[in-house]
Amino acid sequence: EAPDIEQLAREHSDDLTVVGLGTQDTFADAETFGSEFDMSATRLLWEDGFDSWQMLGIRAQPAGILLDADGKVVDSWQGPVSPDDVLDALP
Repeated sequence: EAPDIEQLAREHSDDLTVVGLGTQDTFADAETFGSEFDMSATRLLWEDGFDSWQMLGIRAQPAGILLDADGKVVDSWQGPVSPDDVLDALP
């Protein structure tokens, strides 16, 4: 999934900001993941815990949430996220 998400972030940087949220493993693992998949167009965040999962209603990984400019949920996905689904859901 990471290469597809990174491509989405690169091709649509004018329309959306893609954020990856790591909560499992360690910060060093998250950095390695970002480097391994060249996630330079995706903003990568890392949290030591699962507070964000609870706040956002994420039950498992992978998951995706599309927020509008005001931070309101437009759509969400539990499981793999298709870049086409994201583009189709853009307001």
